[in-house]
Amino acid sequence: MSATPAHRASTGERINSSESKGNLTKVLGERGIRLTRQRRVILQVMDNAEQHLDVDQIFARAKEIDAGVHLVTVYRTIELLKKNA
Repeated sequence: MSATPAHRASTGERINSSESKGNLTKVLGERGIRLTRQRRVILQVMDNAEQHLDVDQIFARAKEIDAGVHLVTVYRTIELLKKNA
């Protein structure tokens, strides 16, 4: 599935910028955000990404690691990052 405007994770913001790359789990943990198994997998995918990923790419890579990851959790995790990272 190609990235349509409805499936894009970004509004122009870089969620996995160089200053937070590799540290997304740490940043959210320090702010007291609950890190579920699904969130940890999604953050791992984002931390390990070599380039900016859209929602569908994050979801596909997360599903390879943990089949229990849901698309809605990817969207919610991205929103959580926008507010807290």
